[in-house]
Amino acid sequence: MARLRVLVLMGGPSTEHDVSVVSGTGVVRAMDPEKYNIHPVLIDKDGTWHWSSRELSPYQKDNFSVNYFRALEGTAANTKKSPALSELPDADIAFLALHGKWGEDGHIQAMLENWHIPYTGCGLLASALAMDKIKTKEIYKANGIPTPEYEVIWKHDFTGDTLVKVSDKLGFPLVIKDPLGGSSIGIGIAKNIDEAGTIAQDLFKDSNRLLCEKFIAGGEASCGYIEGEKALPPTEMRMTTREYFDFEAKYNGECQEVTPAEFAPELTARIQDLAKKAHYGLGGAGYSRTDVRIAKDGSIYAIETNTLPGMTPTSILPAQAACNGITYSQLIDMIIDKSLSIKR
Repeated sequence: MARLRVLVLMGGPSTEHDVSVVSGTGVVRAMDPEKYNIHPVLIDKDGTWHWSSRELSPYQKDNFSVNYFRALEGTAANTKKSPALSELPDADIAFLALHGKWGEDGHIQAMLENWHIPYTGCGLLASALAMDKIKTKEIYKANGIPTPEYEVIWKHDFTGDTLVKVSDKLGFPLVIKDPLGGSSIGIGIAKNIDEAGTIAQDLFKDSNRLLCEKFIAGGEASCGYIEGEKALPPTEMRMTTREYFDFEAKYNGECQEVTPAEFAPELTARIQDLAKKAHYGLGGAGYSRTDVRIAKDGSIYAIETNTLPGMTPTSILPAQAACNGITYSQLIDMIIDKSLSIKR
């Protein structure tokens, strides 16, 4: 049986570049060289692509790191901004280990569809919609998916009264987000009107509009969904030293991820159903992961849906799959197999 030729795309120009490289590294190391002809591709923060014309050797695969790209030399080494399809290695599929802007917002999906290369993860439209937190909220509401109350504020209309009106409706604490931010970057939680003004002014430096969201006191969870498979158990985000879940909590060890979450079966089932509805409501394909707030009265609210969830060996989706007896390598095989059958 011929091996599948797989481009593993990692990096990208977003603020989640480094996390993406870790995801890509894990995917490459876990892939079976008897099944796949593996071609890693690194996309720098400035949009420059790096790849080799030769497939990885078994040693290179097992010891793969970002240093692989720095060591490339000779005719096999390729570096170019916006390469043409003819310049890349022939591929049966692209495994997207990308996160955030450009990698998760429909840009790379559009490029690959134009090249007629199948890829992992959700399609162009679902990726673009899910990346925009405001559009995501609109779709949640249209599909009857509970989500916290919100208001949208615009830079060109922003005055001293804007946040007063918003906070009168939504109260404090007030969650303020860059609608295109990722990995908990571009989010602030204000306890009063002065803090809200400072956060908004800071976020307006990079965005023309902001999402203001009612804060739901309680807990936080995240739940993956893989089409056609047994429901995945949710993960509970237990805060250790911080009051709120943000970038520092996510990546600086200030949040304990408990998988499977120690929830009552009824709450677990509701979270799983919410993740499934969010996936299909956005037009997802293959797999996704939805973040959820759990109010003190047990009500649950969809916060956002990730169309390319983190894929490091210790990321939430692989941990949830492991609870269902699916190893990291098997999860990669499953994602590739399902993605090849998707009609874009």
